[in-house]
This record gives sequence, structure tokens and C-alpha cells, in this order.
Amino acid sequence: MASQSVLLGFALFAVLFAFCLAQGGGDGGYGYGHYGHDEPYGHGHDDHGHDHYGHDHGDHGHHDHYGHPHDHYGHDHDHHGHDHYDPSPPRLLPYSIMENMDPKTGNFQFASPVAGGPTTIQVAERRPSQNEDEEEDRGNNCIFGHQIRFTIMIISTLCLSSILSNILTFNFTVICMAGTKPENYSEGQTIDLGDYRPDLDYSSAEKSALFMAVAVGSLLAVFPLTIMLNKFGSRRVFGTLGFISAISTFLVPLSANMGFYYILVMRIVQGTAFSACLPVMGSITSHWSTLKQNGIFIAILSSFLQVAPIFTMPVSGELCTSSLGWTSVYYLHGAVSVVLFSLFLLYHRNTPHKHPLVRRRELVKVMFGKGSIYSGPGKQKVSRKVPMAAMYKDPAIWAILVAAYGNFMGTQLSLQFMPTYINKVLFLPIEQTGVASAISPIIMFFIKIVAGQTSDKIRFLSDNVKLRVYNSLSMGGMGVLFIVLAFLNPETHKSLCLIVLIASTCILGFNSGGFFKSSQMVSRQHSHFTLANISFLNCVCMLLTPLLNELIAPENTPETWAIVLCIHGAILLSTNAFFCVFAQSKPAPWTLETWSNKGSKVAPASDDAGPRAQEHA
Repeated sequence: MASQSVLLGFALFAVLFAFCLAQGGGDGGYGYGHYGHDEPYGHGHDDHGHDHYGHDHGDHGHHDHYGHPHDHYGHDHDHHGHDHYDPSPPRLLPYSIMENMDPKTGNFQFASPVAGGPTTIQVAERRPSQNEDEEEDRGNNCIFGHQIRFTIMIISTLCLSSILSNILTFNFTVICMAGTKPENYSEGQTIDLGDYRPDLDYSSAEKSALFMAVAVGSLLAVFPLTIMLNKFGSRRVFGTLGFISAISTFLVPLSANMGFYYILVMRIVQGTAFSACLPVMGSITSHWSTLKQNGIFIAILSSFLQVAPIFTMPVSGELCTSSLGWTSVYYLHGAVSVVLFSLFLLYHRNTPHKHPLVRRRELVKVMFGKGSIYSGPGKQKVSRKVPMAAMYKDPAIWAILVAAYGNFMGTQLSLQFMPTYINKVLFLPIEQTGVASAISPIIMFFIKIVAGQTSDKIRFLSDNVKLRVYNSLSMGGMGVLFIVLAFLNPETHKSLCLIVLIASTCILGFNSGGFFKSSQMVSRQHSHFTLANISFLNCVCMLLTPLLNELIAPENTPETWAIVLCIHGAILLSTNAFFCVFAQSKPAPWTLETWSNKGSKVAPASDDAGPRAQEHA
């Protein structure tokens, strides 16, 4: 059964990869179609489907409206106005200009830095040069065509899953690493122990400490690592953390044999690596996703919370009961991490314009509307200071953070204690516990894909309504099912309890269209900092969940577990209600280039995609 679950996990990613290729191939993004189709914004396309802004260079190659002697595709013009190809990446219009586009004419209007008044950019068609055609042909010869962003997404998801899997190894092996305790065992006995290891039979308090150690490591590292991520990029920071996680996982069996405090240190180190997962997810989404594909990127990247237990739980159950023993669980996971992060360091780049396989068509599509992040010929701006004061005053940010707290209280209960509940309360054997623990993440994985895709594609509901619907389905649904599970008798309704438990975890997959997506929509280029705050709350939940279980249900009786489930259900329902009241889908005013920390008045936007009209004194 375990091997079948692992094969199913690999099959999931094969299907996912094909799905992503299909998505990228037909998506015109924001007016950059592959086949010359007209887009809703009225951009002109040539015979090859390229979108051009049509800057007027005149008969003698005068500068464009920005004062640059280039068009947005990096083409220089000589004194006769002839086009000479420059392979540098395209210049993009700032986000604030994109918001002033006339949807009927496709023209852009903005305040000219030269004339000081409104200037209009007229869209015109331009035929590509021969060199441009050859460049596109070379892009099409790449094995992944124009879908490099999806390969980045999938490799990153696997690496994120590996970090979490290394942590989950203990959550499962804790129920088998001590062996079978003899019935007539007395403390201090050294003979007739069989496979029993008294030194590995941790007390309830020691188990809670080992669970909470991961959260301690994450809390200590989350904000320093976020600063490093902003300075050095995801490739160096996350790649290094991956190898740290792998080494600490390799050392867990040795440290366990050396003593309790040694394994406690290894768990703290594992938590340090885990703290960067959500900020990395935000960084990769903001740099590699198109604005229209935020939902599917968030859905896939955040699915590491499901992919990890899909692999770890059944594999751990199989290895724990095999001749290889529980130590092989850690050696296998450490080896997988080394392979995945070696691939990550070789293939990943912090931004699309630095990746050698990204062609112009995909680059333009990804960078469209990201003037707050990019400027000039594909060069990233010096990172602007995050407007923390404005962020923490924004009710939409607090809606995201409150929802994140409720979400991760439910998630951590499921991740950390689902094997314990199934084994100690429902009394399923270890092998079946591993398989049962992997069922809900598999179903949840598919729900996340569907949620991410539909939240991007549904048009008959506004973004604000979609955020509330998807968040209520996930957190509200989980809260209700937790309360239902609390009132079921595990002795007489064992199968029903298992079904409700699995359903409560599966339905949380809709969160990819809820507060996770709102964090990207509201924060835009500052999403990595918002997700750092979410990661901090996740660490807090990692601390609180085992502490709550230790205080209320140390003996794992059905009665005490009912109290735990009711508390978590109430938290989920109340935090979701707060999100529904204050959630927003529009970019915050502090994401605009015109924003000033000293105070700024932002003009209201005319459409749902524009920045929220707020006045800051």
C-alpha cells in the first residue's frame, strides 16, 4: 500500500506538469497571445501573436515617450528609423500606467516626466524583424517551450515538500521508534526487552517539547531569513536551507541515540529551514507568476503542505515495520532532499530575466504589470523598503493574518496529530495509520488545483466575493467538521470518524482561493513580507497546538480529544468570519510607486483590479 501511495504521488505530479504546460500554452496573459488573437485590452498583435505598444519614434528615430531610444522590445532605431534587434529584455510599463489604460482603444495615458502633462501612448502594430523571428524559433526549440515558469513552480514545490517531509518524519516515527514495550516491563529493567528502547520511549512532555522545537527554530529564524531572502534572493537562501535541513535529518538517528537534548537541537535546526517556506512561496509567485495566474501558482506552491504527508506518511509506515527500521526513514528523506536541492540550485533563478531558458515571449508575459518590481531592460530595481507602518494599519492585511492563524491551527492539528488520533483513538495499526494519513492530502491536493484554477477563471463573481466563498469553504467547512467529529463516538462509529476526519482535512484545500490569494492580490511586490508574517503565525500555531494537546488530551482519550476538536472548530469559524468582514482583493495603495511613507492620497480606481481608494495622512 505504501509503495502504491508513493507511485500515486509521482503520478500526481506528472499530471500536474502536463496540466501546467497546457495552461501556459494557451494563455495569452494580459494581452500577449501566442497566436495573434485579439485580447480584451485591445492590444495590437502581429502575425506571430506579439503585442506591441507602438511608441512613436518618428521618421528619424526620435526618442520614445520615456526619453529612451528603444521600444519596449529592446529594438534600437537608427537615424532613418530602421529597426535593429537588441536581445536585452523588454522595457515594461509601470503598474500605475497599466491601470490608466483605455480598454476601448488600448491606449495608455500617464503624466509625462518630460512634458509634465498627460501623454497618450497609442497602440500600433509592428512587424517583427527577421532576427526576432529567429529568436522566437530558438525559444520554441527549448524542450519546455515558453513554460519555464511552470518548471520553476514544480521544482520549488517539490523542494518545499522536502523541507516539510523532513519535519514530519518524527511525527510518524515517534509511534514506532521505541519498539514494543513488554507487558511486564519495570523501570530500570535491562533484560528481556526485545526490540524495546526505553531511552526512545519519550514521555508526553518530551514529545511535546520535540514537536514544539520545530516552531522555536522557525520563530527565531523567520524574520532574519526574510531579510536575507530580500537581499540575496530565493536561490541562494532557500538552496542553503535545503542542505541544512537534509544534514539535520541525516543526523536525527545519531542524535536520538546520544540523548534527548541532542535530538531536540536537530529538531530546532529543522524548524529553522522550515521558516523560509512561506516567504519563498511568496517570492517565487511574485517574480515568476503572471498576474492572471496568481491563483494556480499559489495553489501549487502551497500544496507542499499536502505533498509532504502524501510521501512521508505511507513511506514511514512501511519502513518502520520493515527490517530496515525507523532510522531508514530519516536517511531516505535526507537523500531525497540532497537530490532535490541540487536540482534547485542548478536550475532555479531568482527572476525570469536571469534564467537562460526564458525567451522574450514568456518574459514579457510574466513581467506585465510589474512596474513596481522591474524597470528598464529587465533589471530589477534596488529593493524598496517595505512600508510596514502602512501595512499594519491596513484592515485587509489583518484579515489575512487572522485567517492565517485560524487556518494553521487546523493545519497543524492535522499534520502533527492525525497519525496519533488514528492510532491511539481509532486504534488502527501502524501500517494502516500511514496509509489513512496519506489519503486526505491526496484528495486535498486535487481540491487545491481545482480551487486555484477556478478562482482564476470564474468571471460571474467579483474577486471580493470569490475570496470570501473559497475561504468559507475551507476554514468554515473544516471548523464545522471538527465539531461534528467531536460529537461522534470513536468506539461505535470508527469508520464514520475516519471519513469525517479525512473530509475535514481535504476541504481546507480551498484556502488557495481564499486568504492565500488575497495576500498576493493586496501586497503585490511586498507579498514576501506578508507571507513572512503568515509564516510567523504558522510557527506560533506549531507551538500552541502540541501545548494545547498536552494540557487537554495527554492520554489521548476520546473525551479529551472532543474538547480539542471543539476548540479548534471554534477558532476556525471565528477567524473566517473576521476575514469575510475585512477581506479585500484590490492592490493596497502602498504597493504603488507613487506611495510615500510620509503620506499620500491615492486616486480611486475605476475597476476592480485597481488600487483601493484610501487616504493616508
